[in-house]
Amino acid sequence: MLPTDVVVAASFGADAAHEVAAADAIESTPFGASGIGLDIGPETAARFAEVIRASKTVFWNGPMGVFEFPAFAAGTKTVAQALTEVDGLSVVGGGDSAAAVRQLGFSDDEFGHISTGGGASLEFLEGKKLPGLEVLGWA
Repeated sequence: MLPTDVVVAASFGADAAHEVAAADAIESTPFGASGIGLDIGPETAARFAEVIRASKTVFWNGPMGVFEFPAFAAGTKTVAQALTEVDGLSVVGGGDSAAAVRQLGFSDDEFGHISTGGGASLEFLEGKKLPGLEVLGWA
């Protein structure tokens, strides 16, 4: 699934002028070709959340936007909320994702697992050998 709408900003900054635009129309915003996407749009966030809630297992690696800036945190917050509603296993993977859910007011026990090793978690799922796990006998 890819975003269908994006929060486009004039620049990278907490107080940057911004608006929601279709993902294929970023250059049509008042910011033109220099506009930058700093979050997924509300339509995309709702669609992602719907799919997440209907899933039995979700591994999430990476915030949806620049969650550190309140104007660009809504997509990440919507996805995080949906993860708390999964009737199965929800894993938040990666230091940025872990920081995002905590900064946005979620507690660790609302998720099945939180890992600060996002890349390592994905490599583990791919079946790659991880030196730290090999030492523990997980060869």
